[in-house]
Amino acid sequence: MLRTTPKVNKIYLLIRAKDKEAAFHRLKIEIMESELFKCLEEMHGEYYKSFILDKLIPIVGNIYEPNLGMDIITSDKIAQEIDLIVDSAAITTFDERYDLALDANVNGPYQLMMLAKKCKKLKLLMHYSTAFANGEREGLILEKPFTMGESITKEKITSISPYTNFPSLDAHNEIDLISKLKKNITNNIGLEQIMKDFGLERAKLYGWQDTYSFTKAIGEMMINNMRDEIPILIIRPSGITSSYKEPFPGWIQGFRIIDPLVFFYRKGDLPALLADPDCLVDLVPVDMVVNTTMAAMAKHGNLQNPQLNVYHVASSSINPVTFSQIFDYSYDCFQLFPFVNSKGDKYEVRKMRFFDKISDFENYIWEVLSKQHEVQDGKKLTKIQIRLIKKKVEYLKNFSKLYEPYLFYKGWFDNGNVRKLMGDMSEEEKRSFEIDVTKINWKNYIENTHIPGVQKYVLEGKRVN
Repeated sequence: MLRTTPKVNKIYLLIRAKDKEAAFHRLKIEIMESELFKCLEEMHGEYYKSFILDKLIPIVGNIYEPNLGMDIITSDKIAQEIDLIVDSAAITTFDERYDLALDANVNGPYQLMMLAKKCKKLKLLMHYSTAFANGEREGLILEKPFTMGESITKEKITSISPYTNFPSLDAHNEIDLISKLKKNITNNIGLEQIMKDFGLERAKLYGWQDTYSFTKAIGEMMINNMRDEIPILIIRPSGITSSYKEPFPGWIQGFRIIDPLVFFYRKGDLPALLADPDCLVDLVPVDMVVNTTMAAMAKHGNLQNPQLNVYHVASSSINPVTFSQIFDYSYDCFQLFPFVNSKGDKYEVRKMRFFDKISDFENYIWEVLSKQHEVQDGKKLTKIQIRLIKKKVEYLKNFSKLYEPYLFYKGWFDNGNVRKLMGDMSEEEKRSFEIDVTKINWKNYIENTHIPGVQKYVLEGKRVN
């Protein structure tokens, strides 16, 4: 936003911090001194710091507290001034505790909508969701809003038997339910696991694969239920990967959806995958997500229609790539640039094997890791080595179970609204805001942009054994 629309007046940045000093420290470290903002620093030179401090106003707060955790004076001032709200606050851990996920992903949007209703000049509220909020839907998945009361299970049941009743999904009921459950737990022993298990149980009941996708869908329902005349834009990206070209190729923050799989594979720790090799992996570079957001905000902010518009920023329906292809590309990359650990040991990857049964997967992993240790030492396995392999196999088994719904996913995402948006853009706008995922050559991108980008911006500087 600061790079492409520098005339923006002010951006109030809600930051979770203990005080103003801590909020400013996060602004300084995470934004001003970030590699990502170096291009902006080059553009503004000696005036960079004053430019940033003039545009960005750090505000201490918390998304799921009343008034977003702001004091009354600050929230009233902001409500009088802002014309756009961008909501990217969320918990994205697949198996998060249900109480914490509800707080961030459902109560957060509730508190945000309460503030939005006070904003006199508001032209648009933009909320980041996820394409996987569509849960266990299959086939071509349309860009439909969620309404309170509906669920994926209900959709499936009524499509087969229209007169069969199934309990409605209600956000406030879920929040009340978790509150009562916590009151009935007399001590904190095992609370975390109880909350994690309960979240997954509720998600599965209503037709979602995990607590993350479930609570993101409920958050959408909350926004739709409360919006009244407020124009709403919901952006649903699929699996976000490193930047395609802006402000430079390869930038990414943290491990994203395919990265743990690819980099475990690189080290020889994941020689097999519990997955359908022909399953589509829906990926989209982070800069294309941002560019789509900017273009859609410009369109709907100007129209100011009191509607809710949903955009799937995704690739599976127009530029598909499969798990087998991803690991073929990764194999080619790691053949040329093998992983070398801190001791100087070089790891040679083998072609990825795919399994559809957890028992076959587990046995194969055990066999390969055991042979690796025997080859390295030239001796039979010791009790300690067996224990370590057992621990690693158990970890990979649990890790695979967590990812399993995405490794056998049977849906692909329609992006008709993004294609219409492209049709509305001028040639100059298309050049400035690249959103066409059909231009991506996945082999070239994975091997020459994404893997080197994760290595440089996520792993570099970290000791890898």
